[in-house]
Amino acid sequence: MSETARLPPALESTVPTDRAVVAVDVATAPPPEPLTRTLEALATLDDDELLLQVNDREPTYLFPKLDDRGAAYATAERVETVVTAIWYP
Repeated sequence: MSETARLPPALESTVPTDRAVVAVDVATAPPPEPLTRTLEALATLDDDELLLQVNDREPTYLFPKLDDRGAAYATAERVETVVTAIWYP
């Protein structure tokens, strides 16, 4: 698993850790690509998978869209990136 696909320790007690990880690294993508690519990945996410979005900032425009889709999420900051774990409860 690449470093970008690793679950940050700060999220280990918050998110389901028994799921396969699907990573989408959008840290260098220009807007609105991070939102678009994340929602595309979410549309194909299985119930036994966890989506990790790696971004260069907190994806504030993504959160209402996740709420609308019934997805759960948690975010943790790293030194140069923000990781958002997304899953279906």
